[in-house]
Amino acid sequence: MITDPQVGQRRSFGGQLCTIRYVGHVEGTTGDWLGVEWDDPSRGKHSGEHKGVRYFTCRCKKKLFTPASFVRPSRPADKPRGFLEALRGKYASGFEEDLAGQDSTSSGSVSTQDTIRFNGKIAEEVGFEKIRKKLAELHELKIVILDGLLMAGLLEKEVPADRREQEREAVQKTCPKITELDLSRNLLTRWTDVKDICDSLHFLRILKLDGNRFGPIEKDLNFGDVTELHLNDTLLDWNEVSSLTRQFPSLTSLSAFANQLSLTTGPLTNTITTLKLEHNDFDSLAALCDLTALPKLEQLSLKGNSISTVYDTDSEVRDRPLRFSDTLKSVDLSYNKINSWLFVNKLADVFPGLDNLRITGNPLYNQPVASSAVTGLQERPMTVDEVFILTLSRLGRLQLLNFSKIAPTDRTNGELYYLSLIGKELSASPAASEPKILATHPRYQELCDQYGEPTITRASESINEGAVNPRSVAARLLTMTFKLPSSPPVDDRDLQTSHDTKVQQIPRGYDTYQVKALVSRLFKLTPYSFKLVWETDEWDPVSKQITDEDEWDSDQDDGDIHAADLTSVKSMESKSKYIRREIELADSTRDIGFLFQDGLNEVIIRIDRLL
Repeated sequence: MITDPQVGQRRSFGGQLCTIRYVGHVEGTTGDWLGVEWDDPSRGKHSGEHKGVRYFTCRCKKKLFTPASFVRPSRPADKPRGFLEALRGKYASGFEEDLAGQDSTSSGSVSTQDTIRFNGKIAEEVGFEKIRKKLAELHELKIVILDGLLMAGLLEKEVPADRREQEREAVQKTCPKITELDLSRNLLTRWTDVKDICDSLHFLRILKLDGNRFGPIEKDLNFGDVTELHLNDTLLDWNEVSSLTRQFPSLTSLSAFANQLSLTTGPLTNTITTLKLEHNDFDSLAALCDLTALPKLEQLSLKGNSISTVYDTDSEVRDRPLRFSDTLKSVDLSYNKINSWLFVNKLADVFPGLDNLRITGNPLYNQPVASSAVTGLQERPMTVDEVFILTLSRLGRLQLLNFSKIAPTDRTNGELYYLSLIGKELSASPAASEPKILATHPRYQELCDQYGEPTITRASESINEGAVNPRSVAARLLTMTFKLPSSPPVDDRDLQTSHDTKVQQIPRGYDTYQVKALVSRLFKLTPYSFKLVWETDEWDPVSKQITDEDEWDSDQDDGDIHAADLTSVKSMESKSKYIRREIELADSTRDIGFLFQDGLNEVIIRIDRLL
C-alpha cells in the first residue's frame, strides 16, 4: 500500500529508487507534481528547477549529473515490503504462498504427513512440515543480505505501537542468530525503523545501510553491540555522520564512501580503529584534522579523493601542526592528486606510526625520476621499481608499500639509489643552492651517516677527477651500459652492427635476476629470451694456423700483449689472433658486486637474443 506522498518519502518506479523532494504545482503546467531525486544521479533531467525557477535542492552535488525529475503522483510505484516479508521472499522462497495454502486447508482436509508421490518417490512434501523446514533455515541464518528488495522498515507502512512490538518479537523468533545484516539500497528513511530491526537481533555486529537516503537523526538511539557500520553512498554530511557514530557505543569500524565529504567538522566516537573515507572530496590532509583526536585509530583509507597537499596554507603549519595518533599504522592514499615528493616527505611527521602505505595511482609517479640535468639521460616516467624504491627511501619506518613487503635488501638498494640521486642533484647545482636542495630531502643526513656521503663533483670544482671515495654511494653503485644489437651480426668480427644503448646505475647488491628484470623493462624484451654478456677490457689469444704472412716468435711473452699500444692491439684483433674476453652473467642469486671488483665502476653489457 502506497501512502500519500510526502517530502522525504522514498519510492521506487520500475525498480529505480528515488526520494521525494517536492510536492505541489509547477508553473506553466496543470495539476500537481512530485519532484524526485533519483538515487542514480544520471537518471534525471535537471537539478530541481524548471524554466529558471528552483523548486527543490538535491543532496547530490555532482556537477556533471542531473539527478532530478518531475513525475505525476498518479504514476504507479513499486510496492514496499516489511523486513520479514523481504527476508522470507529471499531465503524461503514460496513461504507466503505455502502459508496461505495452509490457511485454506485448516479444516483438516490435508494431513501434515501427506505427500505427493510419483513411482513410489516423494516429489513434494505437503503441509506444515515443509513450512517448519523453511522456518528452521531462517532460524539458523547468520549473514543476511536484503540489498535492493524495496524494504521500507520493520513493516511496509506505519502501524500502531502494539503492532510494531508484535513484529519485533516475530523477527526475534524467526532469525535470532543474525550477526551481519545488509539493508543497502532500500526504501529506508527513518533511523527508528533501523533501530526496531536491530533491537530484535541480539547478536548483530555488522550493519550495512549503503545507498539509503535517511532523514534527520532521532535522539536517544542506541545500537548496542554493533561494531561495524557501513554508510556508503548515503549522502550524509559530516555532522550527521559524526552525530550518528555516537549512537553506536561499541563501534570500531566505519565506512563512509562516496558521500561528497570535503571537511571534518566534528569528532567521531573515539572507539573507532578502522575508518574508510574513500571516493569523497577531501583535497588536503588538513581537512581531516578532527581525526587526529581518535586515540585508537589503526587503519585509514582515503583512496580516490582529491588530496594533493598536507596543509592548505603555510599558516596552518605554524598554528596547528597535523599529527595523527601513533596507533595509526596503515594509510591508503592511492588514486588522489599527489604530485610532489614534498608531500611524501611530510608523511613521516603527519603519521608517526606509519608502517603500511598504499600510494599508487597518483600523478607524482608519471613524472621523471629527476631532470635530465641531474641524471644526464633523457627524461622518462618512473618504472614500477623506481616508484617503489624512491618512496620507501623517504619513509624509514615503512614495512609494507603498495601491498609489497619491504625486504632489507630492498631498503638498502633503494636508499643507496636515492642518495646517489641527491648527490647528482647537488653536483648539477651551484654550492649556494645546497641548503635549499637538502631541505627537500630531510633524510639526507641520516642516510649519509649510514652509508657515507655521495661524491659531489661540480663542474667548477673538478677536484681529483676520477677518484672515488670507498665510503661513498658511488662506490656502492655500478654504471652499466647495455647494448642491444639492432640486427644479428654476420660473424664474430662484424663490428658495424648498430646498437640500442641505455645506461643505468645499479646497486652492487642486485643479483643477475634483478638485472635481467630491469633489462626486460628497458628494452621491452620477453624474460628468459636473452642472455647478458660482459665485454671485458682483456684480450685472449686465438689458436690459428701459422702462415708465412703471419709469423710468431716463440721467445715473445704472451703477457706483453696487455702492454701493447692501441695500434698493435687493433692490428692483432684484425688478424683474429686475439679476441676480447667475454663473460656471460649466469643466472644466480649472488650479488653482481662479487663479479665486478677491483675498483671497477663502469662496464659494458651486450644483450644477446636467444634463438
